Amino acid sequence: MRIQLYRLIALGGAALLAACSSTSAGTSDAMAGAAGQMSAAGTGGAEAGSTAAGAAGMAMTTAGAANGGASGSSAGSPAGGSSGAAAGSGGSVAGGGTGGAPVTQTNFACTEYLGLLTTNEWYSQGFENDGVDGTKWELKYHHFGYVNTWADPNSAFWGTTGDSFTTTQGSPLNSPCSASADAPDRLVFAALDWEMTTEQQWVTALEAALVTFKAKYPSLRAIDLMTMIRCPGNIKCNPNENYGPGANPVAGRQDCYVPPFEDSAIAKVAANHPGFVSVGPKVEADVCKNPVDGAHLSADTNKKAAQAVATYYAAHP
Repeated sequence: MRIQLYRLIALGGAALLAACSSTSAGTSDAMAGAAGQMSAAGTGGAEAGSTAAGAAGMAMTTAGAANGGASGSSAGSPAGGSSGAAAGSGGSVAGGGTGGAPVTQTNFACTEYLGLLTTNEWYSQGFENDGVDGTKWELKYHHFGYVNTWADPNSAFWGTTGDSFTTTQGSPLNSPCSASADAPDRLVFAALDWEMTTEQQWVTALEAALVTFKAKYPSLRAIDLMTMIRCPGNIKCNPNENYGPGANPVAGRQDCYVPPFEDSAIAKVAANHPGFVSVGPKVEADVCKNPVDGAHLSADTNKKAAQAVATYYAAHP
């Protein structure tokens, strides 16, 4: 009797262990299946954004755009952190993953695009009618609005009246927001300067600009740092390109090529201010202007650039 009882106890224990093991395996399988579904959903979102950008006929990448996150291979929601990529028709968009980064802010009442002449050249080609809510966007630009100039709180360019082509006058708002035009809650800054040739110069200048932006617009909730519209494939169009001291006023030395140290500086500055500063979309021209005219692009290319930028911000209102 004792031996049989011991055998029954042993058999019962083995059955209990087998049941626990089966439950654990089932739970693990369920978790793996859920993770697979989340990954697939994130990839689908990235592909959809890629197709929209490709439809504009421009190449666009937004690696880590949401919160200055690092570029990676897994696609997820555009909330920040590591980013993933999916190729589309004629363009590519990389969306950020969550990765523990701050949640990206949206639904801004007024976004001001701050830039210079090359900014206006594409912005004025239909940007506010290409999918964004034009009543919530405005443009402030000056022909010579380089990074260090906008970083200077005493620059004449900050004035609200004058001629945007005159170095001693201000920059009136173009198409002001219907609400909060003087107190935008998001700023998209076209960071351009052909005279800075190191990452550290760019980081220093951009950090100084951020201080000025926050002082000028205490209402800001977010800032996007964006480069100019790049050459096709970001390969030089101007064979006479010669960046460095004295290049800003000389169109013949300028180009639409964006050096790697500029991109890395923008990423570093965004990483220094998580949840507030982000990397904007990187848009490439479809063709070089012929004949080459510094960094200036053709009217048709500028229209496509406006569509590509609008596609991005329509998804990030």
